[in-house]
Amino acid sequence: MFFLRFCAAIIGLITLAPFLACSGHLDYPVVPAAMASEALNGKAFLELNSADRWGLITGTQDQNIVWSSVQKTGQTTACVTGDDANSNKEAASPSTRFTDNSNGTITDNLTGLIWLQNANVAGARVWADALTDVANLNRDGTMNGTSAGDKSNSGSHQKDWRLPNIKELSILTDSSNNNPALPLGYSNFFNGVQSDGYWSSDTLNGGEAYAWIVNLSDNGIMDTAHKTETYYVWPVRAGK
Repeated sequence: MFFLRFCAAIIGLITLAPFLACSGHLDYPVVPAAMASEALNGKAFLELNSADRWGLITGTQDQNIVWSSVQKTGQTTACVTGDDANSNKEAASPSTRFTDNSNGTITDNLTGLIWLQNANVAGARVWADALTDVANLNRDGTMNGTSAGDKSNSGSHQKDWRLPNIKELSILTDSSNNNPALPLGYSNFFNGVQSDGYWSSDTLNGGEAYAWIVNLSDNGIMDTAHKTETYYVWPVRAGK
C-alpha cells in the first residue's frame, strides 16, 4: 500500500512539473516580487534566496527606483464604500516628480525612467514611422529629419532610446488632469507636449494591425489605434 501511494505521489509531481516550471515569480500583497537588477540598495523584496526558496532579499544594486508598488491615484473624495478614497495605500509621488538633466532629457523620479525633453520632435506619425524615428534617434540623434536635442552622452546622443511600452506611458500620466493628462508642473520640464495620443510599442494581442496608445486629451486613457493612424512619439530610456 505504501509503495502504491509513493508511486501515485511521484506521478502527481511529474504531472504538475510543466506547470510549476512555468509559474514564474509570485506577487505578494505587501512585499512585491522584483528582479535583482531592479532592487534599490537596502530595499527588501520577495525573491528566490540562496537556498532557492522564496524569501525576503535585501537589494544591493545601485538603482534609482524599485518597482515596488503602483502610484497613488490621489482620490480623496469617497463616492462609495470601498473605493480608492477609502484605501489609497499605494506609493506617493516624489515631492519632486521630475528632474531636468540640462541635456535634452528629463528623469521621472517616480520610475527612474528618462524621457526625451521634447515630446514632439517628429510630429504625428504612423506606428511604423514611430519605430523608425526612434531607430534614427539612436543612430544619428534625429527624428523625422529633426534634431531631438539629446546631448546626454558627453554632448552627443544616447543609443538606447526606445518607444515606451504601454505601462511606461500610463505611469507617466496623471488622470486627475486633462489636456494634457500629466502631473502638475510638467510644463516646467517638458516642451512640445500634445493633448493627443502617443504611441506605445505594444501591439494589440490578437489584432496585429493595432497598437496601444495613451491619450493625453482624455485623462490619459489607454486605447488602441490602427497602426496606419497618426499619433505622437515620445522616446524613453532606462535610468542609470
